[in-house]
Amino acid sequence: MTARPRAPGPDPEGFELEADLVRVLAHPKRLMIVDLLGQGPSSVTEIADRLEMSLQNTSQHLRAMRDRGIVRAQREGHEVRYSLVSPVLAESCRLVRRALLAATRAPVASFDWTKEAAAGIRAVRAAELGRSRRPVPVPS
Repeated sequence: MTARPRAPGPDPEGFELEADLVRVLAHPKRLMIVDLLGQGPSSVTEIADRLEMSLQNTSQHLRAMRDRGIVRAQREGHEVRYSLVSPVLAESCRLVRRALLAATRAPVASFDWTKEAAAGIRAVRAAELGRSRRPVPVPS
């Protein structure tokens, strides 16, 4: 009797990386920073002003995100500008946020996860291909 080939299982390394990313982003201000940087590079001062945070607190969040490879810092003259390493991250977070908000605001039976997921996947693919830097509207 021959052994039947097994379908490949989930990649444990990928899940570990994902869990590490989620741990780092498990703070509302860090998620706000990801959203803001999804619109383009910003300085610490610009981020702190937009999110009404202290410079010190903003710098601490950015340092933690930089240490995990989520953001990169680039010196431009006297200023350091931060940007996302992968713009897909902002779109992914936006999709999760929209799905969570829609699920809490609508009865479960009327919320179409498939429609939300399909729109989000299209947005992420467009961002991966570099076709769009602006957020792609998700149908409601």
